[in-house]
Parts: sequence; structure tokens; C-alpha cells
Amino acid sequence: MLSGENTISPNVAFGTTAVNRPTFPTDIAHDCFGNQQTPVRGVPNLGPGSYNNEEKTTFRYVLDHQPMSRRGYTFNARTEQRKTFEAKIDVPSPDTYQMDLTRLPDKKRAFKPFNGAAQRFSTRAKSADTPGPGNYECDVKQNRQVHMLHSFGGRAKLIPAVKTKCTSLNIDKCVICLQKPIGDYYQYRNEILCSNCFNFNWQWQEKFKRTYLQAFQKVRDCSYIHDHAGTSAKIQLIDDKTTKKLQRKEAYLSLYWP
Repeated sequence: MLSGENTISPNVAFGTTAVNRPTFPTDIAHDCFGNQQTPVRGVPNLGPGSYNNEEKTTFRYVLDHQPMSRRGYTFNARTEQRKTFEAKIDVPSPDTYQMDLTRLPDKKRAFKPFNGAAQRFSTRAKSADTPGPGNYECDVKQNRQVHMLHSFGGRAKLIPAVKTKCTSLNIDKCVICLQKPIGDYYQYRNEILCSNCFNFNWQWQEKFKRTYLQAFQKVRDCSYIHDHAGTSAKIQLIDDKTTKKLQRKEAYLSLYWP
């Protein structure tokens, strides 16, 4: 077009011609604005209420259209085809389980007018096996716990209620009756007391005072765990798991029956 010539613009309104002009929602401009904006794909004139979501999002639609393997679920599984869930329609309605509120309740005819012979109070337990309120000890110590030996960074170890002496030959004798103790006995330093002498002196304080007897500790030999046969070697009679279980039970029972 030469300079000085007048251009004649046609009197045509925008969008009235048959030319398919690109617009923004569906097309983008070839510039910086078009690089930043994403065009609308699909059918722009379709509203949100025009989709059949109730048909495409049901559980049965997903089972019918999801990809299924003919080799089973996982590796080395069954090779038969998967079975889809069938809809059950022979089920009762929710109101079937509700009781009929319009039905009159069944009433038992009274033996006497106005139920005059009915029992006023409920039946109480008349058995003598149930202890009374005064038989319980309310002032005892509650929440008793087994004593444990803790160390920084290490495991907690149980402090046994009865100390076990591992010796090949037990030569301990009671300082009062001069006899070898049978079963558990008490020891404080080099003094040994059998159970009978300890209980007698604890009650009557004949040779030792009760304050001195509190320092004694209950001990026993290792004859129930080991068999030394007169040597320093030992043959284990009970495994460690059973021994720890018995020590834990004994430590717990000693809190209530020392």
C-alpha cells in the first residue's frame, strides 16, 4: 500500500462473518500473555450440571471399567478371572428392624388389686460369702511396684526378694541352733539364722533385738538352679527364662506377703 492512499474499511461487525476467528478462552495468542495463560479445552459451552456424575462415579462402574489381570491379583496367583461383586436386592428395608410402636405391650394381670402383693425392694444378696465393708483394709499401701536396679544407658535389672548364693558346697549353720538351715534362711555379714530362730527372736527378742534383725537379708543356696556335684563347674537345671519368671513373681508377691 502506497503512502497517501485512503483505505476503505468494510462495515462489518465483529463476529458476524463466517471466518473462525481465534478467541482467548479456547485459543491463545502467540505472545507473552499466551505463554502464561492456559486455554480452555473441550466444550466451553457445557455447564457443570450437564455431566452424568452419578453414572461415572459409582462403585459398579469402577469395577466394570477398571483394568483387570487375567493372571490373578499378584505374582504366582490364581489364573482364573476375577469375580465382580453382584448387587443384592433381596434384602429387607431399614424399617423392618424397627419395632412396632403402635402395638400395645403385653400386661400381666395382677394377683391382687393395684399390685398390693408386689415386692417393694429388689432382691439383695443374702449369701455369707460376700465380705462386709469392715473386712477391707483401707489404710494399706497402694500401687506397690517391684524394686529395679537402674543404670545410665543400660537395662533395668530386677532386685530379687531372696538373694541366691552360688556355692559348690553350702556349709552355713545357724548361730543359735548350730544346725544347717533348710530352705531359705537369713544372713547378715557372717551371722546365719535359720527361719525358725529368726521368727522366734523377732517375736520374743531373746538373743537379738528387733532393730538388729532388720539388717538380716533372706538368702538361699543355688541347689534348685545348679548342680555343682562338689566342683566349681555347674550343670544348669532350669533355663534362664524360667528363673527370671519365678524371680519376678516372687518379687511381686513379697510386696504383699514379706
